[in-house]
Amino acid sequence: MVLLSPDTDFFQAAQALGQSLSQWALLTIGGSLIVVVSTSYYRPKTRRMRLAYLLFLPAWVLLALSIFNGAIIQRSYVAFLVASRGTITPENANKIAQRITRATESQIWYLQWALVCLGVWLFIYLLWWIRSKDY
Repeated sequence: MVLLSPDTDFFQAAQALGQSLSQWALLTIGGSLIVVVSTSYYRPKTRRMRLAYLLFLPAWVLLALSIFNGAIIQRSYVAFLVASRGTITPENANKIAQRITRATESQIWYLQWALVCLGVWLFIYLLWWIRSKDY
């Protein structure tokens, strides 16, 4: 039987959060790609209004960076598990915990700003859709 220390709870929770945020980022990328390639909704005809679609580019980059930080969290969790098989020093556990904390903060930050970009696109699209007489 393996005894769990309080540190183990932190690492498990951080790993679960990182995995969940990475899944949300992947779903957001997939959903936004469907919007770009789909033909089943109204699209702006003017070039000026279609420029709003450029907001997808920084959103995708930010989502990719969020997923990358999720991978750092996963790798750090595995490092903790491997180190725990032997005797892990508090110093090593602290280093891994700090890396996970930084990666989690970054992952959340990138995800939030990606959602801001997509929210701005959605706002522009809704304004166009409400005011448009093209359909």
